[in-house]
Amino acid sequence: MRPLNVLIVCEHASNIFGGEAMLPLNYFRLLSNTPHQAYLITHERVKASIQQIADIQQDHVFYIPDTWMHKMLHRHFGFLPERVRVVIIGFLMHLITQCYQWKLARKIIREKKIDVIHEPAPVSATQPSAMFGLGVPVIIGPMNGGMTFPEAFADMSGKFEKVVYRLVKVVSTFYNLLIPGKFFADMLLVANQRTANSLPRFKLGKVVELVENGVFTTRDAPIVTHKDSNINVLFVGRLVDWKAVDIVMDAVATTTQQVNLIIVGDGEERASLEQYAKEKGYSNIRFVGLVPHVEVNRYYDEADIFVLPSLRECGGAVVLEAMARGLPVIATNWGGPADYIAADTGYLVEPSSREAMVKAFAHHIDVLAVNPTLRYQVGAAAIARVKAHFMWDNKIDTMTHYYQQVLSSNPS
Repeated sequence: MRPLNVLIVCEHASNIFGGEAMLPLNYFRLLSNTPHQAYLITHERVKASIQQIADIQQDHVFYIPDTWMHKMLHRHFGFLPERVRVVIIGFLMHLITQCYQWKLARKIIREKKIDVIHEPAPVSATQPSAMFGLGVPVIIGPMNGGMTFPEAFADMSGKFEKVVYRLVKVVSTFYNLLIPGKFFADMLLVANQRTANSLPRFKLGKVVELVENGVFTTRDAPIVTHKDSNINVLFVGRLVDWKAVDIVMDAVATTTQQVNLIIVGDGEERASLEQYAKEKGYSNIRFVGLVPHVEVNRYYDEADIFVLPSLRECGGAVVLEAMARGLPVIATNWGGPADYIAADTGYLVEPSSREAMVKAFAHHIDVLAVNPTLRYQVGAAAIARVKAHFMWDNKIDTMTHYYQQVLSSNPS
């Protein structure tokens, strides 16, 4: 296998933004530690953070400008609800970005003799891609999407939001034919069948399943503890409505055992959640705020149980992070967590109603709280599952195999 020149294309590659911005950065950094040569196109607004990363080959990173159009859209449409803003404004900003990405990619392909383009973000299955007509094979993904709210929580989508999402479904195929990167892509990677079903109707490339998230390291074994009281329950994530943090707040208030809820993260719902805890008299809940990603492991290691009550979680990388630290996980059986958690590595709660979820989270917390042996067994199984299926080193090996595969199908 000869070394390849791979161009990673994305809007944001960042260890600060988190979420899907971590994915292209991970591919770039890990590929750079192989015999292959990796190059990265990303947005100028992440330049300062990338320049702070010691092991980055800075001369292999190319930035698209933060144009007046980007700034205008960001400045004047912040009033829209977040999910609507992501769909409409995020879509428009991505199209502007892709025009610059295409021009820059064409230049880099010629100068660096690029063999294959990999576009790992955005992870949306419906977002158009401009990576076509560049003379080299293209892989897009892994993508993850096609999410809606569970039926019992359908009212969380406002009327305007529902109209927007219906329009997106109607026009998605049209836009993806107008900007046909996904139509011409040699390979489309999807996290699950739900995402595959959300892809544009017309496509030529092979569709392959590959989970988008992963972890770099795991503990060898869970931390041994004999605690059966004063248990620490941990949540990590953005504080937005669809994370449904209030459900687990109510759950820890109704457990029969003494537990503490530690909430790591920030977001537009933080103030209202803090007020809710105050009004309810929940003294066993602590809001930590935003923590740098490199420091989050300390909170995992101080916790006994991890919870993720999200109602619209396509991925859920924090579930894998918690499993890798040997924590038993309790999560909603909806979206990404169901791809990660097996019967012996955690507990999935059906989103049948808010009341049922509060009761189920409280029940599973109680069962784990009084049984340190069970917590250890579930945590050990979680570590084993992560090692077998979700390590980044293995993902890079898989991805380089796909690079070679699309190249062999395009001998020119």
